[in-house]
Amino acid sequence: MIDKKTETNIKAVKSFLELWVKFHSIYSGIISKEIILKEDEDRFFETLGMIKNRYGELTKSLDLKYMPHSRLTDPVTDILAISGIRLMSEKNLKRLSEDWSDSYIFLNGILEQLKKRKRMLGEFNPVGVFFKRVFEKR
Repeated sequence: MIDKKTETNIKAVKSFLELWVKFHSIYSGIISKEIILKEDEDRFFETLGMIKNRYGELTKSLDLKYMPHSRLTDPVTDILAISGIRLMSEKNLKRLSEDWSDSYIFLNGILEQLKKRKRMLGEFNPVGVFFKRVFEKR
């Protein structure tokens, strides 16, 4: 049995993950510089705004609720809430690096849950489900 919503959600999460990796690459390129220019930070925040919108759409379509494991907050939201990178302390940069790792794990976890759902739905026989419903109504 194929569930179109699950298929759509898998594609959306994969697409967001690709964008998230590119966004991390932009961030890494900027912080690796000796001096972070205002233009670099502006480009970063322009991309950040676009990703915030995409993540908002994703959370609405999936009805995401972060389930704490080793942390209390959604790591993606924490990264999307940063307000500046030019004057960020080393401690905060290190924390942000940990947030990137946690966010990648979190997003991949969502993708795995969706794939698991797809596999489970694939095991259902639509004819069998139909007859089961017919017999339950009697």
